[in-house]
Amino acid sequence: MIFNLIHRPCGHYESYDFQRKCAHELNFKTTILIPSRQFDNERVMESVKEDNRNFNDEIGIWLDPLSDMPDTQVWLLSREDKVKTVKYSVDAFIKHFGYPPKCVGNYVMDSQLIEILKDYCPQVTTVVAGCFEEGVKVFHGCNNSWYLFSEGMSWNPWYPSKTQSVRPAESSEDWAGVVAVPHLSRDLVLGYEGRNDFFASHPANIQRGLANDGVIHNYDYNLVDQYRMQEDYNNGFSYYQIHVSPGWFFGNPNILDSSETTCRLYRETLEYLASLKEEGKLIDMHLSEFGEYYKKNVPLGTTDVGVGKDILFGSGKHYMWVLNSSYRALVDTFQGGSVGDLRPYIGKYEAFTGVDSDKPLMNSYPYLVQSQYRSGLKHHHEDGARTTLFVTLNGETLDMCNYPSKIDKVQRTGNDVRLELKPVTMKFKDGSVFEIQTVYDFYANGEIGLTRRLLSGDFSKAELCEYIKACYGFTEYPENMKGISLLLNGEKVADYGYNAKIYSKASVGSVAAVIPAVNTLLELKPCGEATGSVCDGHHFSPFFTLKLKYTPDKNTKEIKSWLNIKKQKA
Repeated sequence: MIFNLIHRPCGHYESYDFQRKCAHELNFKTTILIPSRQFDNERVMESVKEDNRNFNDEIGIWLDPLSDMPDTQVWLLSREDKVKTVKYSVDAFIKHFGYPPKCVGNYVMDSQLIEILKDYCPQVTTVVAGCFEEGVKVFHGCNNSWYLFSEGMSWNPWYPSKTQSVRPAESSEDWAGVVAVPHLSRDLVLGYEGRNDFFASHPANIQRGLANDGVIHNYDYNLVDQYRMQEDYNNGFSYYQIHVSPGWFFGNPNILDSSETTCRLYRETLEYLASLKEEGKLIDMHLSEFGEYYKKNVPLGTTDVGVGKDILFGSGKHYMWVLNSSYRALVDTFQGGSVGDLRPYIGKYEAFTGVDSDKPLMNSYPYLVQSQYRSGLKHHHEDGARTTLFVTLNGETLDMCNYPSKIDKVQRTGNDVRLELKPVTMKFKDGSVFEIQTVYDFYANGEIGLTRRLLSGDFSKAELCEYIKACYGFTEYPENMKGISLLLNGEKVADYGYNAKIYSKASVGSVAAVIPAVNTLLELKPCGEATGSVCDGHHFSPFFTLKLKYTPDKNTKEIKSWLNIKKQKA
């Protein structure tokens, strides 16, 4: 596992000195990101230069709005103020150190900001540029006051595209020219289900989320191990980062524990990482050093796999994330192996943030499916955005989302990934018992194979319906769905009109919807004979639905469908 330790000096001198002492006593390579407003702070600059001189700590920049600008975040500034901030910060850095920085960061760096930075300081190779799945839930958890939206991105380092910074570039022409790393390493289960600013590689935030019991903080160690486990699925690669600003250690009102406990938990977490280093299981790097390593060892276009297993609540839940340049997909095994989140990178949705943008706050990449925000399995009224398999026998219909599963096996061949889930057993009122196993094949070209293995039971009298209910959006609130087209066999049968109409066809070749807002066609395609339908939604259920109905015989061993994400045709 590769490890980055990042410091950010911004006052709180007692805390910062404690962090410096921990890093140097444990012999960690450390990167110090100087906030833009601190270049005139003699005490900060003296300590930074001392650590650079005595311990070879790497120095970079944390971009903050300048003192004559609004007290906002740098990615929310106008282009003019972004340019001023970058120029001032880089020039001040060169004045102090005699050379340009190689690493720069903030919680979010939108595509416009990265472009400005790379144009003015081409020597920059590595940026901190986003917070994995930080957005709606953190906003609500902070009393609707934390305007950071960067959902739909990678939990791992990535090559940001030129036109939307959290979208991974598909080619060198599409690449913004820097390696991006997330701010912190987030829990791969609670990053989807909960407030992942609580559950990340930030021991004080773990305390804020009450995941410790005084000085007992196994969660911190288990999260490290969750990321070490990713080596098994990513050709031996995994990445971890700790980046705690000094304001968290002494007298922080968001933490119930004593300052002594907070310092102890931080130190002990670093000691665990140091023990892994001694055992040869961890390599610490400076941030720019990691950027060069990443470019040499992780080719552009490499698929990332993230396996998350609940390490806090004992629920036994499993999730699997797959990310490539065409899409990001999440399989929610607790929801029967449903696709619970789907982001269509292949459409190359373009966006930047700030005063000059049409979406000034929103650096999240839009979804087609998001079961946490948009209902998922039926709860109060209708169901929402999700996939599932319906099995109907003698008038009774069972929904696979009601049958939790777990990951059984993950295999990858190059950038293609196969996920096999543990079989589920469905029991009908007439005593019939069916055993079905779900298998996903994720391909980097935008195709997802979905196989239902019929392991036991007489399916000859049953009807199986492959189902996806989708939309597009950024938050829990619906967007305007007008402009979407519904297709059967590639031919448009209707424009989305909020009229709940269903359009069906026997022996169908495909059912699909075109979503112009995200430049994407979403298609469900059968392998074999099926009846297909597309369904318009309505204002109390603003989704579209794609269905394929199969009628297997006694010899049918499996049914297979394709869920395809394609760039919208011009």
